[in-house]
Amino acid sequence: MIEQRIKVVSEALARAMNRRVFLRQAGTGVVAGVTTLALGSMLSKSSALAQAGGKGKLPDQNPACSPPGPYCNIGTGNLSGCRGSHCFQHLYNGTVYSCNVYYQYYPGGCWTTANSGGYWTCCDCSCGQPRVATCGCAQFSLSPAPLPE
Repeated sequence: MIEQRIKVVSEALARAMNRRVFLRQAGTGVVAGVTTLALGSMLSKSSALAQAGGKGKLPDQNPACSPPGPYCNIGTGNLSGCRGSHCFQHLYNGTVYSCNVYYQYYPGGCWTTANSGGYWTCCDCSCGQPRVATCGCAQFSLSPAPLPE
């Protein structure tokens, strides 16, 4: 009974819909989405360049931090275990550990360093419960901002 109803409704929908219009609109939507993604990354880089005082180069991408260990990483490169400057995960001896801010060296666990026309927000991280490893996270911005609570 329900199969018959589905068959009737789907046939009515197929007869009522213009397939060419549907495919054209779907194609336009896909092209617009891909273009938006491509332009978004290009515009953010040009915006960073303009905000950096028009020095003709993008900010230095090497963090100016001194973490108590390596930068947090989950096996795919420095800072891959971070969410911005916030601690998240770190791969240590084949195990991925969850990380939290480490308050041993700084009362807030994080600090800001001026570098290359902008600022690095750096955080020390403690990974594992109890602590198994330490690492650090960093994020570059063009203006210093206080770390939210």
